[in-house]
Amino acid sequence: MGDSIAAVLDRHAVSAERGFLPERDPLESFSVDRFGADEEATLLAYDRLAEELPVRLEEGTFRDSVDGLSIPPASLYPSLTDREARRLCLLSGFFASAYVHEIGADPVSHLPEPIAVPLVETSRRFGRKPILSYDVLCLHNWRRREPGADLTDPTNLESVERFTTLDDERWFVVIHVAIEASAGEALRACARAQQAVRAADPDALVDALGTVADSIAAQTAIMRRMTERNDPEAFAHRYRPYYEGFDDVVYEGVPGFRGDPQAYRGGSGAQSSVLPSIDAALGIDHATTELIEKLTDMRSYMPDAHRAVVDAFDRGPAVGSYVDETGRDDLREAYNACTEELATFRRVHFGQVIQYIRAVTGETTGTGGTDYMQFLQEMQEETAAQKR
Repeated sequence: MGDSIAAVLDRHAVSAERGFLPERDPLESFSVDRFGADEEATLLAYDRLAEELPVRLEEGTFRDSVDGLSIPPASLYPSLTDREARRLCLLSGFFASAYVHEIGADPVSHLPEPIAVPLVETSRRFGRKPILSYDVLCLHNWRRREPGADLTDPTNLESVERFTTLDDERWFVVIHVAIEASAGEALRACARAQQAVRAADPDALVDALGTVADSIAAQTAIMRRMTERNDPEAFAHRYRPYYEGFDDVVYEGVPGFRGDPQAYRGGSGAQSSVLPSIDAALGIDHATTELIEKLTDMRSYMPDAHRAVVDAFDRGPAVGSYVDETGRDDLREAYNACTEELATFRRVHFGQVIQYIRAVTGETTGTGGTDYMQFLQEMQEETAAQKR
């Protein structure tokens, strides 16, 4: 018999306090004392360019700066700790998107080796696609304004890296960080819910479902704050273009790519592991074939540790089926509260996507490459239809 879902969450450091956020706060810079001269020079150059990124993009000198970077020595990658590799993945992901999508610059169809190789090498370590996906854009791109500050309050947070100097961009990122932190309670409660089904303990299930519903409501409340400090025009035109995917981009100098053009989806909230985990635990059935295909593809953009968590919830008992079997009114009410909160979350999110993208640009395709009008509406409708 496989590990319990609680054991899987423990193994991948998914806690009630942090959810899928890393168990230690992300690095804000590299500590280079223990590295050799070549490795030290590489990391310091990356830190320096990261600090200069918004200004370089504003001045139109970013690509020149990248072209002046040295190729990192191969000895660098195995010597990095996971936290250091995450930071290098974050910075190379930002640099890659800035290089390809620089606003107002001529199109390019390649990534220079000093960006391409670090992005691929660090991405391989974590089983992720080599592009600026949701995990590095949000989960590993934050710091607290004060030590010990509450992670569920976005006013306590800063982003580590940005494309612009706009506070709107910071707010966009930290809203997602706060949602992820708030989701930790739901994820641990989903594990308790599946364990309650295995143990045929309906009273424990009622309690766990109550926590899930409360956590989802808290996530929605945080998401509603997006409009406080993030102007739709700034989002749509000043920094969202950097979240787009790559279409036939050559990653220069990457072993195994053979110079073949690569295509990847851009960063998207659909790549978060939170709602797929909750859906799997509750047994929310997304029956539309095309929708399932999109959801499956989005999972491939999660780091492998987070996919393992979603898969573990998938293998567990579907809570909704047990609720049907018991016929208990209190269970049905607790379960329906969860589906109602999920549907509300998705409805609010759909409304914000329309406000921030369609109303400003007229576009109906998200940075993840899907038709969000159809995708999000189907997700909302199928969630609402799961009431018992």
